[in-house]
Amino acid sequence: MRFNSNRMHPLKLFITQPSKSVSFSKSFLLLGGFLTCFLSSRVHADDPIMNMMPRWSGGWGYQVHYEFINESDLLLGSKKLEKGFSEEVNLMHLEGVYTWKKEIRITAKLPYVMDAEREMPDGSGGKLIQKDRGWGDLNIGVPLKKYFNLDGKSGSWTFKPMVRIPLANKDDYDFYYKEFGGGLGFGHEFETANYYFGVGSAWWIFDGVRPAEIHTSLDFGYNFETKNSNGSIFWETDFHFEDDESRTLGSGPAFYFNHNDTIHSRIEWKHDFIDHQGIIDHGNGNHFKIGIGWVF
Repeated sequence: MRFNSNRMHPLKLFITQPSKSVSFSKSFLLLGGFLTCFLSSRVHADDPIMNMMPRWSGGWGYQVHYEFINESDLLLGSKKLEKGFSEEVNLMHLEGVYTWKKEIRITAKLPYVMDAEREMPDGSGGKLIQKDRGWGDLNIGVPLKKYFNLDGKSGSWTFKPMVRIPLANKDDYDFYYKEFGGGLGFGHEFETANYYFGVGSAWWIFDGVRPAEIHTSLDFGYNFETKNSNGSIFWETDFHFEDDESRTLGSGPAFYFNHNDTIHSRIEWKHDFIDHQGIIDHGNGNHFKIGIGWVF
């Protein structure tokens, strides 16, 4: 499995993240990113805070997410080359946001690999255990948002330039690629008092062997209120495509809760329903994430 990430929500904002070779032109991928933004689904990797806040000038916040990833098979294409050769990754994400104006903000995301371990064939019928630990790649974005309010609904359009700065150390294997990258993200979302819809796409290119990527996502949600707070329940679907013909479709539920307008929390789970690897890599996995954020 190769790392990928970024995304959006009402008044959220999707965009994602990322992985090796180049077969068709990057200009075609860029066009594909525009098309999938409007014709397909959304992206992975939520922006602070929980894709929800802040929506005012001079706002700022930070959030911490724990993420667990388990990939159960070693694949080439959709074929299982080896059963029982797994990959498990434990990550901590540190993220922050500042809004100059509610339409202009800057976001920073820095992941830390707490522990990553994968099993690979050793060439003699056994298993080779490889490990990774340490900082990942710093992701900086400048989301530019256009909000709207219509009769019975509100939402936004988003355009997001992004840059990725490699900070990872060299280990047995690298969960992050340690390559500079540039990306563009696009998104649209709207919500009524009870329902939410969001669609988005992100496109990335890198300066080394890592393949260009497109991430798209599609979210449906139900908004609810409690006595002193509110929240949302979502069904989220993410599609990830790489220029080495790798493609993954993952989907699952997410729950967001606004505790008191300052503290926000989110939990989500996704399963890879379709996994096709263009090179030998791990797949057929599950992704779990839980986090808490503060906004001021």
